[in-house]
Amino acid sequence: MVMLLSMLVISLLFRFQAEDSAASASVNGEQAWAAAMSGVEEALRVASTAAPGANDWQDNPGAFRERLVFDDGGERWFFSVFTPSATPGEVRYGLADEASKLNVNVAAGASLEKLPRVSPAMAAALVDFLDPDDIPEPEGAEQEYYSALARPYTIRNGPLASLDELLLVRGFTAEILHGAAAASANLTNEEPSTASANTRVTRGLSQFLTVASYEFNTDADGWDLTNLNDPASPLPSTDRLPAAVTNFISALRTNGVTLSHPAELLEATLLIKTAKGAMTEISSGVGKAELAAVLELFTASDYYYTDGLINVNTASATVLATLPGVDEALAETIVSARGALGAGRRTTTAWLYQEGVLDAAKFKALAPLLTSRSEQFTFCVIGYGLPSGRFRVLEVGIDVAGGDRRVTYLRDVTRRGLPFPIAGEAEGQVTKLESPSAKVKRSSQLPAPNFQYTPSSKLPIPRRASNFPHANLDSEQATSLVLGPWIWGLFSSEVCHG
Repeated sequence: MVMLLSMLVISLLFRFQAEDSAASASVNGEQAWAAAMSGVEEALRVASTAAPGANDWQDNPGAFRERLVFDDGGERWFFSVFTPSATPGEVRYGLADEASKLNVNVAAGASLEKLPRVSPAMAAALVDFLDPDDIPEPEGAEQEYYSALARPYTIRNGPLASLDELLLVRGFTAEILHGAAAASANLTNEEPSTASANTRVTRGLSQFLTVASYEFNTDADGWDLTNLNDPASPLPSTDRLPAAVTNFISALRTNGVTLSHPAELLEATLLIKTAKGAMTEISSGVGKAELAAVLELFTASDYYYTDGLINVNTASATVLATLPGVDEALAETIVSARGALGAGRRTTTAWLYQEGVLDAAKFKALAPLLTSRSEQFTFCVIGYGLPSGRFRVLEVGIDVAGGDRRVTYLRDVTRRGLPFPIAGEAEGQVTKLESPSAKVKRSSQLPAPNFQYTPSSKLPIPRRASNFPHANLDSEQATSLVLGPWIWGLFSSEVCHG
């Protein structure tokens, strides 16, 4: 009997201990989630308050690295916001703007072919996957091809909602899209790709592609632009434009001449008939000094927004080289030239002409495809506690266009493990934050840490972590989430674009 009672007591004690450990792990996991969501809020703040032409969001360790959220006396909770660096294996503490990438929903096949590892057949298959018709491009693949697969499916015939949908397009694999580490996750029905290998690409095409870039047809402050082609749209009263410019625009309207983009005013001339019936040529009056103001004040479109403009201030040389008429040498020249410019010069794309990078004809050809603004961003954020080592890692997409701040994408990728070692300084030594399992294996060999980290500023935790129900989040897979009231406060009540 004594033996049985002893066994019962031990069993109960073990169960209580297990439940206590599970409860503790759950609470710490939720605290890590809350710390990560504080990082999301900070990213929204930095992105939405960035000055025109400034890239404060791009690489900002002061705002995004090891930020203290909350100290409960026994645990300190931090977050770090980061994106993969151009150098494989490294990260930068900032956001990645979607306008620095090629938007596959609006890109032409010729532009797609300029990307590393994209063959003409792959580009044609993507065009067919997106266009609404059933007529295949040369080397392309329409619905008939996908219906004949062992596991057939219906193609999009419209814009993609996620880059992962590219895995449904013939020739695109997980390794090509996301890099070698994702090769084992490729479960699609595509044929083996015939694209040649390119050792320069280690992170996959996803670093160059997006489906989420767009820009409202307004100025940087959200005010409507003046439509050059609309006589009812009053010309702006400003001393930034000489009379010659406004007179030229009035002459265009009077003579029924329409433009496709304000850049066409650069060094433009127009033949008009005088009151006496003679023909005379007038000049637009738009040169280097006037170009920036013209681009800031005018539009030639009635559209509410434009998809897929590429930010000339942030796009890589690889992406810039996909533009019509831009080769690798010119793309590198653009990247080099912008590095010497201050934020005030980068508020419009005019610097390309003003700095002599492009002549007038080339600038007018490329300007309709370019922008100097970024308003959609992606990044990763890790929330973690010290000394427990609990952490959560999230992939996030945000949109701050039009002055609104909203989360457009959220994925828990904690099961991938720590993206990089995170350290706190303790009496001259560095203790790396590890995954819980690794920490347990060597916990008996480590002295209790005594972290002395002092952040630049302390962020208030938004709410207690227990108020963040997210049990319906399917790690790695979920893109539509059932979240608690505080999380929904980050989202716009309107349907998010893209």
